Amino acid sequence: MSQLVKLEKRFEDAIKRLELALSDKIVSKEVSGSFNEKEEVSKQGRDNIEKLLNRIAYLEKAAENDAKEIDKLISKLQEILEAKND
Repeated sequence: MSQLVKLEKRFEDAIKRLELALSDKIVSKEVSGSFNEKEEVSKQGRDNIEKLLNRIAYLEKAAENDAKEIDKLISKLQEILEAKND
């Protein structure tokens, strides 16, 4: 269970970073005066967003694998408890 809590925390952190990257991109575009600076900020924002989306996809796959492993462990535990009760 602690792994699920840690995984949930990692998802929350990744989403916060994604939101921050999006807000930084918007603020930077409003504050910046030159087109080149805006373009660079936009490129950096897209790169950050892409990295975060890749990280989220990785964490989703890890969560799916963890869920499968937890299901296996629960099934084994149920088998053990049923065998013990018989």
